[in-house]
Amino acid sequence: MQNHFIIELLGIKDRHVDVWSISEQSGIFIVELDTKVKRQRCPSCKGITKRIHGYRNQIIQGPIVSNKRVQIHLRKRRYLCTDCQHTFFERLQMVDHYQRCTTSLQTTALTYAAMGSFTTAARLAGMTTNRLLRLFDKRDIKKRIVLPRTISIDEFKGDAGGERFQTVIADVENREIVEILPNRKVETIMKYLQSCDTGAVEIVVMDLSKSFKQAVKKALGDPLIIADRFHYMRQVYWALDEVRREVQRDLSKTDRIRMKRSKKLLWKSPYKLSEDDKKKVRELLAVHPRLEAAYELKNEIDKWFKESDETTAKEGLEVCLKAMEASSIESFREVSKTFRRWKTEILQSFVYPFSNGYIEGVNNTIKVLKRNSYGIKDFNRLRNKILWHQEVKQIMI
Repeated sequence: MQNHFIIELLGIKDRHVDVWSISEQSGIFIVELDTKVKRQRCPSCKGITKRIHGYRNQIIQGPIVSNKRVQIHLRKRRYLCTDCQHTFFERLQMVDHYQRCTTSLQTTALTYAAMGSFTTAARLAGMTTNRLLRLFDKRDIKKRIVLPRTISIDEFKGDAGGERFQTVIADVENREIVEILPNRKVETIMKYLQSCDTGAVEIVVMDLSKSFKQAVKKALGDPLIIADRFHYMRQVYWALDEVRREVQRDLSKTDRIRMKRSKKLLWKSPYKLSEDDKKKVRELLAVHPRLEAAYELKNEIDKWFKESDETTAKEGLEVCLKAMEASSIESFREVSKTFRRWKTEILQSFVYPFSNGYIEGVNNTIKVLKRNSYGIKDFNRLRNKILWHQEVKQIMI
């Protein structure tokens, strides 16, 4: 019973492995293991043999137990094939070929690596960082060939593989990362999409990126593209903020600081303002009529955005576009040009309940993974780290 418990504690699944002795030396548990004779299949001729050719003592690193390292001394048998005279070592699940640590320790270390940095994971598992990196780089996370019905495309700042930005493609409906691409170039995205089975793809969600739109149309023909609600409305708030910065340049230091700190207050919808906030806003708008005009225009677009549905969105958008085009504020006229170019995709966002919300959450997760690792410069390692994190997270939930 005690030996069986030790075998389970070490994560050994081979039934013919038995404990010979246990001791402690210099704060390290020494576990001596032996194996029972078992019929083996020759890797050369596939013949069956039980003839023993010799023995070899192998030292293997085990998992940490009670904050102490475990060193396994395994007495392995070398068998002789009676058919082809080929010699070979017995196969064991507890240790891979050419490895000096148990498979259970490798699994534990890789699981730690999915959630934290490689250095921290290696320390928790009781192995060197270089060994963990070698184990991690050997993992082959396959590319997904068949794409889902609704995909989302976005970029993130990965600083890997000599490129500043990388691209993430996600399954919006099932909330899964599909693939990580090395850059955000049209050719890269188009080549990836063309290499996959895209027969099921009907909807693509994206921000207002010309390169994404161009790549998708070239690779997928004419799918239904939805502009992300956050990204196109962000243009409106940026236009208001540009006017605010222009106005505050001519103010005194005290008023300039006050105006600067009131940025988010001006961005708020009027119905969300308290009486005290409304008073502050009136004082800010009294500084310059140009700021007041920009604020009213922002509120008009904000009202259209929050109160429209698929039946009223088109008519309301036309009203907002005409108001922006008639305005003397250059930043809002630029927004109207952007909205004109993406008019169809913007209106689709009122018809279908899809957005880049999930993929923005993925970007935040990637930022945390990068920060914990102090950056990952190798692109393949960064890609595998992101996808491996997703796999482990799905198992643990």
